[in-house]
Amino acid sequence: MNAFPSPISSGYAAGGEVVSLEQARNRRQFAERAHRLSQRERAVLSELAHGRPTDQIAETLFLSPHTVRSHVKGAMRKLNARTRAHAVAIALTAGAI
Repeated sequence: MNAFPSPISSGYAAGGEVVSLEQARNRRQFAERAHRLSQRERAVLSELAHGRPTDQIAETLFLSPHTVRSHVKGAMRKLNARTRAHAVAIALTAGAI
């Protein structure tokens, strides 16, 4: 009997990290959803990830606050996210931002 449990039984190794099959499926789904994001949506989500408010994002990206909110809503729809924070979390997990 082996004293060390096999990582294969609980998941698989991905880049040195052991993840469950469910985690791997979720990551793949997130990546597929994130692939649909436009460059502008990615830029807005990246700014959100840094904790910047809508008005500051608008200034930085030379957009109106309404357009920033529109990009956030579009990204949330594409990512199937419930909140702005959820959209940022999905984009980060997928490596989109």
